[in-house]
Amino acid sequence: MNSKKINPIQSIHDVATAMNSTQDPDGLLELILDRCIQICGVESGSLMLIDEKSAVLDVVTSRGMNQQILRETRLKIGQGITGMAASTGRAKLVNDVSKDPDYIQVKEEIKSELVAPMIVEDGIIGVISLDSNRLNAFSAEMLEIVSVLANQAAQIFKNLQTIRNLEQRTKIQTTLIEISKLVTSTLDLNEIFEGIMVTMEKSLRLEKGSIVLHNKEEGVLRIVAASGLSQEEMDKGSYQPGEGITGKVFESGEAMIIESVANHPAFLNRVGYLSHFKHDPHNVGLLCSPILSDQNIIGVVNAFIVQNKHTDLKSYLDFLQVVASIISQSIKIQSLVEEAKKEISRENIQLKRELKNKYKFGSLIGKATAMEKMFEKIQLVADSRASVLITGESGTGKEMIANAIHYNSSRSENPFIKINCAAIPENLLESELFGHKKGSFTGAVSDKKGKFEMADTGSIFLDEIGEMDLNLQSKLLRVLQEREIEAVGSVKAKKVDVRIIAATNAELEQLVAEKKFRADLFYRLNVVKINTPPLRERTEDIPLLINHFLEKYAKDNNKVIKGITREASKLLLKYRWPGNVRELENVIERAVVLAQEELLSEEDFSDIVDHFEEHQEAHPEIQSASHAEPMNSSEPLDLASGRLTPSQLDNLDGRAMEIVVNEVESRLIQYAMKKFRYTKTRVAKFLGINRNTLDKKIKELNIEY
Repeated sequence: MNSKKINPIQSIHDVATAMNSTQDPDGLLELILDRCIQICGVESGSLMLIDEKSAVLDVVTSRGMNQQILRETRLKIGQGITGMAASTGRAKLVNDVSKDPDYIQVKEEIKSELVAPMIVEDGIIGVISLDSNRLNAFSAEMLEIVSVLANQAAQIFKNLQTIRNLEQRTKIQTTLIEISKLVTSTLDLNEIFEGIMVTMEKSLRLEKGSIVLHNKEEGVLRIVAASGLSQEEMDKGSYQPGEGITGKVFESGEAMIIESVANHPAFLNRVGYLSHFKHDPHNVGLLCSPILSDQNIIGVVNAFIVQNKHTDLKSYLDFLQVVASIISQSIKIQSLVEEAKKEISRENIQLKRELKNKYKFGSLIGKATAMEKMFEKIQLVADSRASVLITGESGTGKEMIANAIHYNSSRSENPFIKINCAAIPENLLESELFGHKKGSFTGAVSDKKGKFEMADTGSIFLDEIGEMDLNLQSKLLRVLQEREIEAVGSVKAKKVDVRIIAATNAELEQLVAEKKFRADLFYRLNVVKINTPPLRERTEDIPLLINHFLEKYAKDNNKVIKGITREASKLLLKYRWPGNVRELENVIERAVVLAQEELLSEEDFSDIVDHFEEHQEAHPEIQSASHAEPMNSSEPLDLASGRLTPSQLDNLDGRAMEIVVNEVESRLIQYAMKKFRYTKTRVAKFLGINRNTLDKKIKELNIEY
């Protein structure tokens, strides 16, 4: 016994201070027991907690007691002086245990005993028991002080329990976050299932665990993933619905907690779990949760947890049910993905059929001699392996020709990949074409397939090939020569079977002469050359194209367009179409969208009219005609008296009518504007034209307003 005098009030203060600062709750409980023993000046004591499952008192810490005796003597609630205090919540001191009928002898030398219940929030959670070898060892004051310290101990234990619950919940939440990240990182169900089990085992220290799914065809439950089991052992994990714990959970759809698998009659141990456990199987609990999908039970997830007196199995079961929901969602997503793949595959097959029909030669519109020759060449080259170089101005349909070549070849069912070499920065084009390995450059966070690998067994269309960097040209040359590619950051080449179709609006021969394009690559690409004629060289095709685009865009925009006027047709035939077929298509589409009548007129093609101004600027004689002085209202239409003389007209062979008409229109409009003080509505009425036509004439003839 410690002879040092202990101040009771100071002890209570010390414990209270320690409660607010300590990071060691277990140490605090020992401190309280030590202070109680010191205050009462006794030889031994213990701090016990109620085990509600077994209705007994478990010793948490003790002093001066034989540990073996304590393990063998587990007092029941209501048994002995200590058990009665745990049952009633009333403290008691006995200064002569021989006279108390409730006393149960633990040691022969004990003469006096003091017991104080540990109470927190009106609940009894344990007791502090003090023993002395002396008679009359305790006083009422000691009982009061020990009772205060016992309640402090109760609060400490409650805090400790709260801390442990928070730690458990935090661990569970962290594990759920890791599982969620795993699920979103892959669509492979096997990877997801295995990852979930590994994460649960690592984070929650499971003994074992498994995911069991129902096989509809066989009508049985089978293990699809497990922690710590070999494939052979997993293969043994087959259950009928209703068979064993797993089968019962599947059949009932109700989650289940088994506190000790070793003692449960329904535990089959079919895969040999008990021999795998690192801990006593009697202390291993089993949690089972059904996996639900649209109210249907599709499987069960199991987890074996090592229990101690602080383990909250209900919280773990709640966690497992969330995991079951995640598994269900993963299966559902996989099912949707597989269905989407099938649908895409069906659509892809249908699309390929449509494309094959669309890009038959009949969809390449043209009856000009140059077009017929081009069709013949496409037919000859389509089914060969030869590289094709398509040349021509922008807008002449080079991509459509590439489509026609691919979809009329034996590769038509295989990939057709397109890439515009001018649209991608040089530093990224190599990666786009050949792919890259993870970490090969900043931003390469994963492996990526290149266009050539994606086009394997099919064709690749390299548009604007003339814009490709010289360094990249050499790598493309290797693909043509060796039929193999090498991804950025890789040292291993990969064989590919790709037919190359290239296109350019540049003069590659000139670029070769200027050393801006590799001659050897040019010759490799230029095995078969197809030149697309500009629209101005096949004007006989313009009416065909106009009708085609009118029909197409009238249908797309739900409009009734019967055709175009003769004047509008002449206007479109007269225009030189620098943007070729693409420009014609855009002009027709815009006219159809903005049209207010069923027949398109010149007014619907105002942009084309505006373009003629550029042509006029190239011919000063037309400009002089348009800027002639307005004629006097009494002056007859005599060309000799105007800005244009007969001798000037003689020099306008082939354009006389155009210039004279422009002269007359210009003077007439200027006369009318002066007459009606530049009021356009009155001017238009006087001339017999509408306001929009007047505006176009003013702009076309460069009349100052």
